[in-house]
Amino acid sequence: MRFSRRLVLALLVGALALAAAGLALADDGKGKHGRDDDRNGNTLVRSTLAPSVPTDPTFHGVAAAGAAWVLDRGKVRLRSDGRFELEVRGLVLTATGNAGGVATITASLFCGADSTTTAAATTAAVPLSQDGDAEIDAKVTLPATCLAPIVFVHPNGAAARYIAVSGWKS
Repeated sequence: MRFSRRLVLALLVGALALAAAGLALADDGKGKHGRDDDRNGNTLVRSTLAPSVPTDPTFHGVAAAGAAWVLDRGKVRLRSDGRFELEVRGLVLTATGNAGGVATITASLFCGADSTTTAAATTAAVPLSQDGDAEIDAKVTLPATCLAPIVFVHPNGAAARYIAVSGWKS
């Protein structure tokens, strides 16, 4: 059986195109933009954090702390498998430039109407350095539904106060 050069060339080009497409679609585990994918659960919430000032509003019965805070950067991420990741860098008191008497932070997730005053999930305390740096990597039990999620960062386990909250400030 003989094949024409055109047929052989067409088959070769087709095979190369399929191989290239397979390589382009291969999952390297880093997602579309080189970030780690969600092998351990889909991202449900991803937000920046904003520092609090005493005049910030009360949400879900949780009030802003009594002093102004600044934040170099902060972020929070919640995954469907219950992984709660939070990072703050430079979360310090405006007046002193350090964390003052705040030695630990916790974080809470609230869901639903503002009249809901019970957290859906709260992490254990982690140390906050005097430079205002901390990381929370915890496993929590998440509710099946969470409308209008909001995350608070609490000083020294004081769940009725927040020093940072999901959102942003310019």
